[in-house]
Amino acid sequence: MNLPWVESPFFNEILKTKNLTEEEKQLATEYNKNGFVVLRNVFPEDVIDQVKADMNQKGFNEDFPVTVYRDKTRIQDLWQYSDSTKQISSNDTIMKTLEMLYDREPIPFQTLNFKFGSQQRAHSDTIHFSSIPARYMCGVWVALEDVTPENGAVFYYSGSHRMPEYNFAHIKDAPEDTTYNDYVQYEDFMQSIMNVSEFDKKFFYAKKGDALIWSSNIIHGGSKVEAEGSTRYSQVTHYYFKDCIYYTPMLSNMVTNELYLRNGFKNIKTGEPVQSNFNGHNITPISTGKDKSILNNRLDEVKKIMDLVKLKNKIVNKLFK
Repeated sequence: MNLPWVESPFFNEILKTKNLTEEEKQLATEYNKNGFVVLRNVFPEDVIDQVKADMNQKGFNEDFPVTVYRDKTRIQDLWQYSDSTKQISSNDTIMKTLEMLYDREPIPFQTLNFKFGSQQRAHSDTIHFSSIPARYMCGVWVALEDVTPENGAVFYYSGSHRMPEYNFAHIKDAPEDTTYNDYVQYEDFMQSIMNVSEFDKKFFYAKKGDALIWSSNIIHGGSKVEAEGSTRYSQVTHYYFKDCIYYTPMLSNMVTNELYLRNGFKNIKTGEPVQSNFNGHNITPISTGKDKSILNNRLDEVKKIMDLVKLKNKIVNKLFK
């Protein structure tokens, strides 16, 4: 089945066939049920402290030139300038755990480093990062300092990963293209879903070095920072998995199936560009203009046939004119 085995309806049957340790079985079972797992004290303190130093000396230092997005709260893709950030995202324990959970090679492709709590509203990562086959994506949030109710803990809705992957095809009445200017509509929609759901809202009061692995579709965000100015140093790494087609629903037209494909991104661990495919089968996207494409290898053949039909009609018209 084209789903990660930990999200498959056949999970319990598949689990019986796996050659896993008891600890791995427990992790997989928790992930299947809740949509997240916690790994305690994964990262050595010296690596964490170096990440924080790089954040301050490079990421949030306006005199240090970068070509990536940053503001006062976060910097995207600091790994391009920080070996310690890259080391966190490529950690052996994390990579092995992800490969066990997904049965595919994990591909770290984006980092977000936060100096302060994000205070981000409830959302699913699938609106930003999705794949075909579906759900081969996850996030790993790492505490670079202790988290308390004062500095804005991550929150999540346990079990919400089992919901549909909501996008603007569920929200808008017209089949129009969307941009990040429409994002607040998505946030409003997701909050309204959570308001009527039975999922428990939980807070991750992590200790320095702890990691939270979450499924692509679990609903999560950042809680309010109660103590103004208090830091909450943390790093999120987003991972895809090998042999998928990667795209962004937020910038796609999900009604007409015109996808904003994520092409040319790099595997943080290897530095190599990642090539999209469907379970090892290449599919050539066809541009529909601007920044969107459709996935249909047959369209070229259809065009050739139509050209032949036109040529035939032209010849027939000449013969019987």
